[in-house]
Amino acid sequence: MRTVDILGANRFENYTKTRDGSRAIIIQDGKILLTHELKSGWWLLPGGGLEEGENPEDCVIREVEEETGLIVRPLRQFLFMHEYYEEYRYTGYFFVCEVAGKGQMRLTDVEKQRGVQPEWLPLQKAMELFSVHESYADVSEEKRGSYQREYTALKEYMNFAAESPERKIFERFPGVSCAYRDAAGRETLKYDGAADKENHIPVDGSTVFPACSISKFVTAMIVMKLQEQGLLNIDEAANRHLHQWKLLRKDGKESDATIRSILDHTSGIIDGEDSFYGLRRNDPVISLTDILEGRTAYNKRRAESEKQAGTEFEYSDAGYCVLQLMIQEVMQLSFEEVATKYVFEPLGLKRTFFASLQNIELREKDQNMAAGYDSEGALIPGKYPQIPDLAASGLWSTPYELMMLAEEFIKAVNGRSLFLRRESAQEMIRPTENFSWVGLGLFLRGEDTLVSQGWGENGQCMLKMNVTTGEVSVVMTNMDPGADQTESGVEQLTEL
Repeated sequence: MRTVDILGANRFENYTKTRDGSRAIIIQDGKILLTHELKSGWWLLPGGGLEEGENPEDCVIREVEEETGLIVRPLRQFLFMHEYYEEYRYTGYFFVCEVAGKGQMRLTDVEKQRGVQPEWLPLQKAMELFSVHESYADVSEEKRGSYQREYTALKEYMNFAAESPERKIFERFPGVSCAYRDAAGRETLKYDGAADKENHIPVDGSTVFPACSISKFVTAMIVMKLQEQGLLNIDEAANRHLHQWKLLRKDGKESDATIRSILDHTSGIIDGEDSFYGLRRNDPVISLTDILEGRTAYNKRRAESEKQAGTEFEYSDAGYCVLQLMIQEVMQLSFEEVATKYVFEPLGLKRTFFASLQNIELREKDQNMAAGYDSEGALIPGKYPQIPDLAASGLWSTPYELMMLAEEFIKAVNGRSLFLRRESAQEMIRPTENFSWVGLGLFLRGEDTLVSQGWGENGQCMLKMNVTTGEVSVVMTNMDPGADQTESGVEQLTEL
């Protein structure tokens, strides 16, 4: 069942109080039944809180009769909603109902004073009424939050009731999880489906998904953090920091390809055909140098600067393997240790990690890791592939934590971050010469929008952010759809 989490800006880190309630969607002849408070002008979906010992269905039947005088029959629950404000978690059960007869209105004294009465409104008018919830932010946070809840519920109902494009996209994948931040800073999570079909584990807000090539965004941030500390310069040759292995040209001489050119995929490094997938957890472990030398089926082509740096764009996972090796040699730490020290711990990202075999074994014991499914919907042997090229595609996270990462990067771009310097972030979004849509670990969509996306054999994902408005959207899935983000619908979900 579709679940939506609304994350209030004033929420505490941990909630200590809960309230549960049920609400009804009742449609007749294109009109929806609402309650209208004449004194305040408020409109709401009929419903209210669960009484002790009451189940959600009985609650919605009782509340609708008390508020409208109608007896309803719940047909189906279509939405489960959590709202987090201050110390509270409010849980809502939303039902599609039909009118079954007439009963007796039983308004409380407070409801009578407020002039509560039932009214039928055209569905589109109700949508418009609740859509302006943000306009009440400076007037009443309670009204703003209530209208956001009702608007969200109506949108989800319309997706549920019709064969909407969004519904079809969600149904295409075993599991989908999304995070959204709007221009007002309101944060919402949306998720549905199975994290693990075989074990009947549903997706929830803490499900960890493969972030695939969004890894490159994090790797670029790590590189910029090391530059801030004077440990490297992105305009130096990568070979200056490589010792156990060297990046060569086709003629066998050392390449002068810069760290920058590897970050923006213009170093001339070309991946082997049909490379960087298919490695299983029980397969023999292969090293970075095995990959870079092209000694295995995982990558059959030696990583070399086959073209003059800066002359052609060639998307390369092997290039990011070079960066991974470089970072390890500069820091004398494993790549995942560097990422934890310089990115994950400072930003409080507790569910984000690079999936070395050891990390997978530890994380799958205490976290809800999404099992991976191939393009035919079959479970990948071992549930998760082995990914030795961590810097290129080994990241795992939740949509919420990737949204946190994006929010911090937006702050950095605008000079408001203590984590990353403005000049570092600006360098990452500066268009690459001759390839104006390419940044460092990111892709540019016009002046304000940045994209990082990934597609692997166990999932597809996309992160989109607007550095001017502050809007962020993240979509993560646990299946290879066999088509890119535009065709699979993942990009469409980032627009919602």
